[in-house]
Amino acid sequence: MKQELRSKVTRENIIRSASECFAKIGYHQTDVDEICSRAKLTKGAFYYHFSSKQDLFLEILDQWINRVAERIDIARIETSDILKALMGIPGGFSPLFEEVGNQLPVFLELYVKSLSDPDLKKIILRSYKKFILFFTNIIKRGVENGSIRKIDPKEGAEILFSMTTGMLMHGLLRPRSRDWVELTRKTIDLLLSPQQAS
Repeated sequence: MKQELRSKVTRENIIRSASECFAKIGYHQTDVDEICSRAKLTKGAFYYHFSSKQDLFLEILDQWINRVAERIDIARIETSDILKALMGIPGGFSPLFEEVGNQLPVFLELYVKSLSDPDLKKIILRSYKKFILFFTNIIKRGVENGSIRKIDPKEGAEILFSMTTGMLMHGLLRPRSRDWVELTRKTIDLLLSPQQAS
């Protein structure tokens, strides 16, 4: 096996093992020794790929955000009815939120911690800016073609981000509730529907 492929397999093994540990016993209770034991690797191998447990968790978060982005059907968003396309997004997220169930509190904790950690803040802001830019462009197209009410596209994207964070909290407080998808759709409708405009 070539060195590059071996390195990739080792990195994926660490990520998979850490995800299992975080889901089973939680982020704070998991240490690097536990991850290495589950992955059947040395600490040297761990630190070759990741500078810390937090660095590893941020990689897991980044991969999760990328999977969320893949769930957004760009082809549907390219249609003229942007509002309808946006209303279809929450249903596709449900399996992803279930997949990371035990890790959601850690995601939120990292967002809060980033307020006092400049290095972490830079990383968190990268994903935040991607989200805002992506949805700003979508909302702008919807406003231009009349399928979304006249709203400042960037403000709309920021409200959607706030709503997403709120839905994460809702999922944590009511983990067995399945109504968050419908609640999200109603919120998108209230925010963006041209019929809601006064």
